[in-house]
Amino acid sequence: MSESELEVLLVEDNPGDARLIEEMLHDAETLLERVDLGASTAGSLRIHSEQSLQAGISRLNRVAVDVVLLDLGLPDSTGMETLTSVIDIAGRVPVIVLTGLQDERVGIEAIKHGAQDYLVKDEVSSELLVRSIHHAIERNRQELERTRRHRQLEALNSFTRELMDAETPAAVGERVVDAAADRLGLPVMAVALYDADVGELRPAATTSAADALDIGALLSAPDAPGWRAFAEGGDPVTIANESVPEGVSELALFPMGSHGVLLVGTPTQNGISAADFDFVGSVAGNVESALDRVEREREREEREQLLEEQNRTLERLNRINDIIRSISRALVRASTREEIETVACEELAGAGPYGLAWIGEIDRTDEVVIRERAGADSGVEADGIGALAGPASPSDSAVRDRSPQIVNDVLGDGEFEPWQRAALDRGYHATASFPLEYEDAVYGTLSVYAEQTGVFGDLERAVLAELADTIAYAINAAESKKALTGAEVTRLEFDVSETDIPFVRLARDLDASLVAENFVFESDGGVRRFLTTRGVPAEAVLEGAETLPVREFTLVSSYKVDSEPVCLFRAGVSEESPEATMLEHGARPLELSAGGGEATVVAELGADAPVREFVDLFTDRFPGTSLTAQRSVQRTDRSVAQQRASVTETLTDRQLEAIRTAFFSGYFDRPRKHTGTEIAEAMGISQPTFSHHLREAQRRLCASLFGDGAADATADDGE
Repeated sequence: MSESELEVLLVEDNPGDARLIEEMLHDAETLLERVDLGASTAGSLRIHSEQSLQAGISRLNRVAVDVVLLDLGLPDSTGMETLTSVIDIAGRVPVIVLTGLQDERVGIEAIKHGAQDYLVKDEVSSELLVRSIHHAIERNRQELERTRRHRQLEALNSFTRELMDAETPAAVGERVVDAAADRLGLPVMAVALYDADVGELRPAATTSAADALDIGALLSAPDAPGWRAFAEGGDPVTIANESVPEGVSELALFPMGSHGVLLVGTPTQNGISAADFDFVGSVAGNVESALDRVEREREREEREQLLEEQNRTLERLNRINDIIRSISRALVRASTREEIETVACEELAGAGPYGLAWIGEIDRTDEVVIRERAGADSGVEADGIGALAGPASPSDSAVRDRSPQIVNDVLGDGEFEPWQRAALDRGYHATASFPLEYEDAVYGTLSVYAEQTGVFGDLERAVLAELADTIAYAINAAESKKALTGAEVTRLEFDVSETDIPFVRLARDLDASLVAENFVFESDGGVRRFLTTRGVPAEAVLEGAETLPVREFTLVSSYKVDSEPVCLFRAGVSEESPEATMLEHGARPLELSAGGGEATVVAELGADAPVREFVDLFTDRFPGTSLTAQRSVQRTDRSVAQQRASVTETLTDRQLEAIRTAFFSGYFDRPRKHTGTEIAEAMGISQPTFSHHLREAQRRLCASLFGDGAADATADDGE
């Protein structure tokens, strides 16, 4: 069957009747040109004539015809069975029954069985025959169109329900294209979605028949029809004739709001019919609604996720703040390093989601050992969980590299090391280790473990790192206090004669002897040193001190012993000085001496302080330094040290600074070596303020010695 040729199958066993029908058709070819074949009108006629049912059925199986003229009385079949057999094979091809009987009941029965019309042979004329063929084809075409339209609408309803399950724009596009050819009857289709990130329309899905189209050229901004349809909105944009690719007679681009365009094409010569155009418009509308729904659901999910994340962040923040507050309060009450470590581990292990917390340090064998622990494994011997601190473990790396080590998925963290097996055996899937570092000193590592993966987010890391710094500071303070008041200390002696420490350089340049034995710790954290020189006039010392990195360098007194000049100076030392380094890391400076080509620094540490770390730090800070002696010292009169500590605790920092500065400056000597005004100026305060702090310090010292109550020693000093 061609688009412009009318194909007629005539099944008639009577040669005369057959010839008569054929002549009528040929005589009426001009009338037949008016027959609408759907894509075009009939331009010519071809008749296929058969004399039996089997021959007619065989012809139907071989040739596509437009209409069948069927005689019900055939040699191999008669009556309605003949009609039924032909309709079963012809399917949608219209059948006109030819009968020699003038029995209206036969015609009605034929129409009931599926015939489009029936004609009585003796009454038929060319015009009547052509009109019957025309009406049969048109009725059949309309019926087929109604059936197709009904199926399209059913498919559209089913397809629209399926779109409700699509969760992404790409999934919507894929479902539209999958249904296009087989269910919607639209073989040439493409879905293009707007990509806001690049400001372009991009194909999301295409049918196989649309793959040959240059989709990119149809969509590229700003003059392409696809972009114009999208940007302008409103009515669809159509493309026909020579503007469309070969094999497609017409293209239509339907805008879908802010989402993109739906492209549809047809290979038929007459282009897209009005009915199909309306149908595609409905499809585009439904697709746009589905994309709107997907976008709304995406925005809703994003809002819900944001809200959930904000709630989780708030919960974590509240939990972490509670932990920090609890640990901070406990650290204030802790007076020793052991208490600090115990408090920190217990508080962390008692707060979810941490199941284990421990603090370790590097021992003399250069291995990380656990000092304190708390949590599910706290009752296990340290050796039992020692693998957690083994080589290549996060805790080992944290203390050696001095950087936090975060593992949010123990199982998925590189090669399977022993520490990972030890953690997984105990049900821990995430861990974090932080160095306990204060200034340049490392006191060990803090490690925490959780049973869930992904626990240690950015907020958790920042807070735990700050907590590790707080613990390190508290340990440093405890060690410093222990060095000052403990009954047993470790005394270290360093040879610094080959260093470039300022006071060593000054002694070398002046060829003099310098000794520093007394120190005043200022309230702002600074250190003031009292330095005695021998063998050189004060003027030379003052001149040489001009190049030293000191905040002040003032002559306190000058006298002679055996004709040798002896001078006492007050110097405000810098942060780079040995004294500042000692105090920052828990040591107490005892003596600094230089002269005769030798120079020595003596410091004391608490008995349990990490000596090796301090020695490494000090020698690194001052190149050329070497440790010459290390010994444990039992202070001979511990009651004196304890009394001194208890007395000084009653003074404020300013009061202690004022009375120590006055004492070492010769304020109490007779005659006074420095006046109150001079000392006040050195301290950077007014003379009345200095006098007030000095009197209050003296009153409190007397109250501690002679008073009978704490109230006497803690009266308001008026600060």
